[in-house]
Amino acid sequence: MTVPTTTEASSLAEQVAAVVTSHPSVVRLHGGVFGDVATYLPGRKLTGVRIGMGEEPVELGVVLRLDRPIPQVVGELRRTVSTMCGGAPVDITVGDAVLPSETEPTAP
Repeated sequence: MTVPTTTEASSLAEQVAAVVTSHPSVVRLHGGVFGDVATYLPGRKLTGVRIGMGEEPVELGVVLRLDRPIPQVVGELRRTVSTMCGGAPVDITVGDAVLPSETEPTAP
């Protein structure tokens, strides 16, 4: 696997975010408990995607709609993102989930 430059990683992170959020079972990206799953872009932070450098995995945080089995959705996302990132391993954290009729998680 070729190590992306910072500019390439930033562009790739935006592409990954667009593909992941276009999946019908993904409600939105999620930064994790501490918001550390993120890519820092010029003037902004892209939460929910971190492109690993070298042998590091790509990290994704997502909120899913419970319209399909979670392992199935995670598998689809993992395959798609890995292909986009030259076969890199992909770690996915499901930070929350909503019922099909909901658009966002409800506050506790």
